[in-house]
Amino acid sequence: MSTSLAQRWADRWHRWVTYWAVQEHPRSLALVRICLGLVILWEFMEIFRLDLVVALFGSQDVGGLSDALSRAKPPLVYRVLPGTVESAKLLHAIPTVAAFMFTCGLFTRTSALVLLLSWAQFAHILPAADRGIDTLCRDVLWIFTFAPAGACWSADALIRSGKWEGDGALVGAWARRLIILQLVVMYFMAGVQKTGVHWYPMGHFAALYFILLDPAIGRYDFTFLANQPFFFFTQLGTAGTILFQDSYPLVLLWIHYRNTPDRPGRLRAFANRWHLDWVWIVTGGVFHLLLALTMELGIFPWAMLALYPAWLRPQDLKRVMDRVGQWVRPAR
Repeated sequence: MSTSLAQRWADRWHRWVTYWAVQEHPRSLALVRICLGLVILWEFMEIFRLDLVVALFGSQDVGGLSDALSRAKPPLVYRVLPGTVESAKLLHAIPTVAAFMFTCGLFTRTSALVLLLSWAQFAHILPAADRGIDTLCRDVLWIFTFAPAGACWSADALIRSGKWEGDGALVGAWARRLIILQLVVMYFMAGVQKTGVHWYPMGHFAALYFILLDPAIGRYDFTFLANQPFFFFTQLGTAGTILFQDSYPLVLLWIHYRNTPDRPGRLRAFANRWHLDWVWIVTGGVFHLLLALTMELGIFPWAMLALYPAWLRPQDLKRVMDRVGQWVRPAR
């Protein structure tokens, strides 16, 4: 290997290490923790409210839906605990309490790990109840198991520094950036996996129309969508969804351009001038709000939105908070 080639690779490696070693204020990461924790906590509390604890966490012997005890290799928890109603309630209580502690930032890393492992055991007890959004949330909880997400707006910060917002010590930006990468991969793969003909021109972009007319998904009576111009609007929504998801990796390029504004290039200048990264980000936010308003998708849209504070660099979030504070602060 020539000296110049070796130097180029060394420079690239140095830039890669430098990128992941950047430190920042923990407020953005803390906001993701709080938002995601609230969504997860609501999910487990809703299971309790609907009296589904035994049905979802219990074995068939006590009226549950799971065949865990009849398997050749039962889930780990049912190799330790008996298949009773009390065990089902305990298995629900553990992730519920862990979600509350995680949201409050009390023993943040430990509570994230307990929530992750207990939720994973629930997925093993009743695999049919485990959804893609559950897997995504657990992926993010892995990040929080190692990340200092309790350094701000947490009980941990209050205990260590005497202040809810912490002492302002910087933390690694790697966790927030990994969450961004997880979002990009999720959106792109969601687009790639849309192989049904109704997502594409040969199926008249009718996927959204059929989804909204599914009584198990549509929140309201959408039969009027069969008429024009409403059907055309669903076609636009279908085509826009595919374009949005398949092109989502471009966000990484736009963010790179935003972080390197001094470098030359017309595309970089154009992207930074028109804030193209935020075009995709805001589109995603509106997309999930519309899903929440029109479809019965459980926690999916809210859990996705809970990860969106990761897009905000801590300095950007501080500016937003200051501006909101000016709006709500009473005039003197």
